[in-house]
Amino acid sequence: MTDGEKLDGKEMPNLDVKYLRGERDFKTLTNGRYVAANSLLILVDGENSGEVFRTPIDGYQGSTFKQLYINKQMLTDYVLLVINLHRKALRENKVGSAIPHLNKKLFKAIQVPIPPYNEQRKIVDAVETIFKNIDAIMENL
Repeated sequence: MTDGEKLDGKEMPNLDVKYLRGERDFKTLTNGRYVAANSLLILVDGENSGEVFRTPIDGYQGSTFKQLYINKQMLTDYVLLVINLHRKALRENKVGSAIPHLNKKLFKAIQVPIPPYNEQRKIVDAVETIFKNIDAIMENL
C-alpha cells in the first residue's frame, strides 16, 4: 500500500468513495496524489475499510485511500478474491476510536496461496461462473 505521486497545478478528478461507487459525479481538484486509470485503491479509513476499487480514469486519490500494488506475476483478480475472503475480518478488526481505520497489520498478514498462474485463472473463472449462476437464481426468485 502506498500513496500516489504528489502533483500540483493540474486539474483532474477527485477519485473519492462516492464517485467510485457511482453515487455522484467527480469533483475537480488542482492538486493531490496522482492515480492512473485502472489502478487499485483500497479504502483505509471509515466503516468499509478494506473495500477495493479499480479506478476508471486518471485522477487524484481520495484522502481515505491507499494505492494497492499487486506483484505482476500474480493474477490481480485472483488476489482480489483472496482479499475479499478476508473482508469480514478486516471490517470487524479496525483500529482507532473516532474514525475506524483498516488494521494494516492484519491486512499485511493475509496469506495468499500462490498456485501457478494458469490455476489462478481457472479459480477466478470458476468463481465468476458461480456468481453468475447465483445472480441468475436470484433474478428468478
